[in-house]
Amino acid sequence: MGGHLPHLYSPIHIGTMTLKNRLVRSATYEAKADEDGNPTDAYMAFYRRLAEGGVGLIVTGLTYPEKAGKLPRSVRVDDNGCVSNLRRIAAAIHGVGNGCKVALQIGHTGRQLPHTIERETVAPSAILEPYTGRMLRELRREEIESFIDKSADAIVYAYQSGFDAAQLHAAHGWLLSSFLSPHTNRRADRYGGSTENRARIVVEILGCAEGKIEKRFLVLVKMNAWDYVPSGIELPEALDLADIFEEAGFAAMEISSGMWETITCDPETIDWKAVRIPEARKRIRTIDDEAYHRDFARAFKNRLKRSKIMLVGGLKTPSLMEEIIESGDADLVSLSRSLIREPDLPRRWQAGATDTAACVSCNKCLETLREENGLRCKVLNDEHDI
Repeated sequence: MGGHLPHLYSPIHIGTMTLKNRLVRSATYEAKADEDGNPTDAYMAFYRRLAEGGVGLIVTGLTYPEKAGKLPRSVRVDDNGCVSNLRRIAAAIHGVGNGCKVALQIGHTGRQLPHTIERETVAPSAILEPYTGRMLRELRREEIESFIDKSADAIVYAYQSGFDAAQLHAAHGWLLSSFLSPHTNRRADRYGGSTENRARIVVEILGCAEGKIEKRFLVLVKMNAWDYVPSGIELPEALDLADIFEEAGFAAMEISSGMWETITCDPETIDWKAVRIPEARKRIRTIDDEAYHRDFARAFKNRLKRSKIMLVGGLKTPSLMEEIIESGDADLVSLSRSLIREPDLPRRWQAGATDTAACVSCNKCLETLREENGLRCKVLNDEHDI
């Protein structure tokens, strides 16, 4: 089984966690919880089906450690009352019985608040968010410290609930990402200025959690290799941040790029056409369009000694993923949109299928706020949706 893709379907050890293959379901906002942040039956069915599909690791959609940073119908992790719900999620995925592991993604919307949500928008610095037109309020020092504590608590809740890992979302312009980027972080205190200072909030979240969890429990981070905005993070500084994160103890890094504001940039300046939800590029028509973060992942792999590297971005073709793992450009490959349409792809590929994922990269699936049933492939007929 999987003999035609021996590297893609080889196990990998990340700290004390062993994954059965190199395929990761990358976190995607699913909008399948209720309005109070509790997972619904549809949420549970969605994740059971992903686990049944054969992926090695599932990273859940963004969960919120404080209500000020929530997305509608996302899962709450804002106090210890969430533990019973989290246990249900972990148990449902583990209960499939095929060795699928699960990580809880934790984060805050920060400056990137959809137009339809009326709420104060906070950020490291009080600057204009040009894509939404919102003027941001700068977080006070005590608010940052409170968020660090709450995010660390969320990691602890994941640990207590039977999750295999947690992932901090520090990419794509969300709150932690905007602290890392010099484009959005203009602070003059210990959380702004130098690369080390801007990384401090992420490092302190992990440090605050470490005394409350066993060393076997892994914490991952998702980060940008390039912001694609003026004065934002570019690869050399991203590698410096990776050094800091590896030293802090992050077990793996998922490498991505972009933020909402990237849409406002000239395509000739950034060498590609950014569209809504810019981290998920459209126009993935050939194998050459896939794996658009591969060069970034290779640079991280060449730089780091211990942390594993997860490559995300437009992956559809199993032979390409096999070649990426065999070449050593990444330790794992992450898929999102392809698994929304075909959650059973990993199992089919392992059984001998060689077909490219059917996803057409239209991004319609990601426009979840307007969808009563949350995340689904809009290209398929309703009876085939997940």
